[in-house]
Amino acid sequence: MANTSRMLRYVGLGSLALNLFSSMAMGTALNKVDSWDVDGSHGTLYVHGALTESACRLAMSSAYQTINLGTVGTGQLQHVGQTGNPVAIELRLEDCLSGESRSRTAQGNLLWSQQMPSMKIRFLAPIDTQDPRLAAVIGVQGIGLQLSDAAHSPINLGEYSTPQLVSPGQNQLTYYVTPVRTSAQLNAGAYQALIRFQVSYE
Repeated sequence: MANTSRMLRYVGLGSLALNLFSSMAMGTALNKVDSWDVDGSHGTLYVHGALTESACRLAMSSAYQTINLGTVGTGQLQHVGQTGNPVAIELRLEDCLSGESRSRTAQGNLLWSQQMPSMKIRFLAPIDTQDPRLAAVIGVQGIGLQLSDAAHSPINLGEYSTPQLVSPGQNQLTYYVTPVRTSAQLNAGAYQALIRFQVSYE
């Protein structure tokens, strides 16, 4: 399993020793003295890195977004459970590799493909004190934010969505965020929330 939020599938670490020669030792004349054993004329550079394997790459434009939920009148949210308009969140996956995938849905069904990777997503945020399914907002009371998939099926905070197959190459995935009235007293004003997400491949 690989996660795009810096949790990667296979990581190989290694070291490469690279010798740096002083320019004084690079002369072409045969009578030049080899200065390898002379202090101050050579050194060693140790290079290390990581080689990662991941089914897809999350586009940078998708990794950091500002979503404007617009203006919702309090008259639209008079009763618990009433909602504002859902606003789309677009995530673009690039360089998706072809490969076999096997994953299980929440119902235990097998999702399998010989050529298409599968992915799932979870959203992470402070939960609303009145409804743990909703993300808390800062600035007002009486509303929380519901995350949902392209079919408008709710995705509970901290829980992965139902796995889905993605095509090799480029993919654009759609999710929604919707303001929802909670049982707290409703007051008007500007609000904001910080929601992180994590994409996992299987």
